[in-house]
Amino acid sequence: MCVQDLPDQCTPNPCDKEGTKACQDLMGNFYCLCKAGWGDRYCDKDVNECIHQNGGCNQICYNKVGSFHCACYSGYTLSSDSRTCEDTDECADVDACGEARCKNLMGSYSCLCDKGYKYDSQKKVCQDVNECEEKPCEQICVNSPGSYTCHCDGRGGLKLSEDMNTCEDILPCVPFNVAKSVKSLYLGRMFSGIPVIRLRFKRLQPTRLVAEFDFRTFDPEGVLFFAGGHQDSTWIVLALRAGRLELQLRYNGIGRVTSSGPVINHGMWQTISVEELERNLVIKVNKDAVMKIAVAGDLFQLDRGLYHLNLTVGGIPFKEKDLIQPINPRLDGCLRSWNWLNGEDTTIQETVKVNTKMQCFSVTEKGSYYPGNGFAFYSLDYVRTSLDVGTETTWEIDIVARIRPATDTGVLVALMGEDHTVPLSVALVDYHSTKKLKKQLVILAIENVALSLMEIKVCDSQEHVVTVSVKEGEASLVVDGTKGQSEASPAQLKERLALLRRHLRDSVHTFVGGLPDVPVTSAPVTAFYQGCMTLEINKKALDLDEAVYKHSDITSHSCPPIEHVAA
Repeated sequence: MCVQDLPDQCTPNPCDKEGTKACQDLMGNFYCLCKAGWGDRYCDKDVNECIHQNGGCNQICYNKVGSFHCACYSGYTLSSDSRTCEDTDECADVDACGEARCKNLMGSYSCLCDKGYKYDSQKKVCQDVNECEEKPCEQICVNSPGSYTCHCDGRGGLKLSEDMNTCEDILPCVPFNVAKSVKSLYLGRMFSGIPVIRLRFKRLQPTRLVAEFDFRTFDPEGVLFFAGGHQDSTWIVLALRAGRLELQLRYNGIGRVTSSGPVINHGMWQTISVEELERNLVIKVNKDAVMKIAVAGDLFQLDRGLYHLNLTVGGIPFKEKDLIQPINPRLDGCLRSWNWLNGEDTTIQETVKVNTKMQCFSVTEKGSYYPGNGFAFYSLDYVRTSLDVGTETTWEIDIVARIRPATDTGVLVALMGEDHTVPLSVALVDYHSTKKLKKQLVILAIENVALSLMEIKVCDSQEHVVTVSVKEGEASLVVDGTKGQSEASPAQLKERLALLRRHLRDSVHTFVGGLPDVPVTSAPVTAFYQGCMTLEINKKALDLDEAVYKHSDITSHSCPPIEHVAA
């Protein structure tokens, strides 16, 4: 029999209330129509949408009861379709990295600092890395903001190698002909002005003075020789003043000064003779008499039955202020073929032969020679008080250096304060410290900060002209007519010049050819200069014979020529 009146299977509703959209009566059965995210016969089981194709999510799918949602990794945001993830530009926030540079990355960002700095994420600042803690330098390391520099003992003859960390010897790149002549006598060896040779003659009979020698010099002033007794008795001094021979003589307490003859400081050899002849003194240059002076007495003086004569070469046996007319006794000159009193001085030649410092360069040219192991210094004043305005002071440093260097590293001119600071230096250096490049340069610096640099072909055997002008608001370096490039910002230049001005108000010494024992870090270069150089400072030519101090190996008015090596 057919049952026609079946009860409604959805009453009561067998389907899960939360997961069912509707219940359908199927005449003795039922069907639960599930909501999205629900399944099974009664719609009472959650469907995990994330299992199939990640739920359609671009990155992360989160399942939840009856549903799911998409999410993104850190650094991404969910787009409007609720499925796709887009990169977040964290750098849009100006404070993301603080003072560092912000670089956006896919899903992230990075805070960048310049080389030599590291990022502190807590303080959001770039902090200097002290590279010196890693001991990168062979000798001395100086940390600086963002970098470091290595220093080598320049006074010890060392400079930085190509790698800018290790040290190497400063070696000549231009050979100078420094050969000496064993048959010559160098008069300029003793900077103190004391004689290089002292002779004492004793005779039983009255003897006249006869002296003859070949002489060569570029020096305009100095003493050739003294002959006679003590300071208050009878004596003569043959000297050079303004390039001409000058004879100072004292007989019986009366002094005279006579000058005559040609200019002879031209660097060529000439024969000079002095002879006592019938109450006259006769001086000849190349056999020509240039002076004939009547004298009242003899140079040999009788004492205790013997006739005595003192003869000193290259200086006088008393202070130069006690001469009739004071003179700078220092003479960069050379003697050869000398004959004092008919050759009775053979021991001199033997002494000179074994002492190279007493010998002259075989060949010389005009200039001053710095051998790479000494300096000279002066007490020069760079501050002027204007008489018009009373107490107003101005200062100026003008330097003209004509150089023929033998090496690529060395101090040309430097000022040094009492506290061993180096307020100003002009030097040759073979590297660019900030760019860490090997280059031959002339550098102008105040203390250890370079103001200006100029590239130079230092090893080309040519003369180069280095001009420096430093005054209020200005610091310029010019090499061979080309202006150097500035290394300092306007603010830094102003600060450095103010520092220099303060130093100049105190006592400073002007050093030439090197520096004394100052800290290696007090200036870009501390090495001694080697080569030829002449200097003008504030429009005045510097005479090394007038320095407060000069190393005895520096020749003040002569320089050996460059040795041309055959190819």
